[in-house]
Amino acid sequence: MTKLSSKFVLSLVLLSVSLSLLGCSTPLEQQAQTIKLAPVSEQYRLTKRLEGKAYVLLAQTSTGQEQHRNAVSDSLARALEESANGSANTSFSGFASKSSKAVVSNRNLEVLSFSDLANHSNENGICQKLAEMREFYQENGMFRKTDLESLAKEIGADYLILPCLIDVRRWGAGRFSMFGLKIVNTQVISGVVSMEIWDVRTGHKVFGATSDVTIAGERITEEPISIEEAFEQAWLAIIQELPKSKEPDRLMAAAVTMSQDHGLGKTGENNLQAK
Repeated sequence: MTKLSSKFVLSLVLLSVSLSLLGCSTPLEQQAQTIKLAPVSEQYRLTKRLEGKAYVLLAQTSTGQEQHRNAVSDSLARALEESANGSANTSFSGFASKSSKAVVSNRNLEVLSFSDLANHSNENGICQKLAEMREFYQENGMFRKTDLESLAKEIGADYLILPCLIDVRRWGAGRFSMFGLKIVNTQVISGVVSMEIWDVRTGHKVFGATSDVTIAGERITEEPISIEEAFEQAWLAIIQELPKSKEPDRLMAAAVTMSQDHGLGKTGENNLQAK
């Protein structure tokens, strides 16, 4: 009986050591993500890559999530800068996203965080003007062209990028336990963010998208998944949908023209047949 008890205890010790070693290695991570682009007419849509100075505004959030505003804005600024430098990592702990595309560097884009915007606004004495601009947006869902032109003049902005936190949740659960002791913990974080890009020179909203990301990880320790890391993954997926070319996509424009010409030809043929 003593030998059996000793073997049982030894088995538990070996199991614990094995699981501990597993926990020291890269934890098992899974990621699910969906992206939806906002409808923007062709005449206003962003058709070439971002270049110039792009300022990231303080994030819009719903009631009860205000504490995440800076984290959302900062994570977007980091993701944009990493993408511009060509150093963006579109995988999470070794698991690539299904929507992963090649990252193309963009040295002509200067990304300025909300902290930069706040500092430049104070230096130029336009904080009140910026606050009134945000108040107008909250009431109407748009920026006035005159306000945007003023920012272009005062701080040299080319684009304003407005992030929004729609929802974020995080929870955990013990997946495997023995004698009341949790051995494997599942950590899950789910977030929904959106982004708008406004051309300061024209006053047009040129891009909009929403990203819904859920990341689940199994690990030995009670280590939560970083909220900002999840935000960055959501932003990188949206950034991959932005145009990569320096010039507008002429092939697409030519295809549209050919399609229209083809449609007119069909109409002409039908008219002749009717006659």
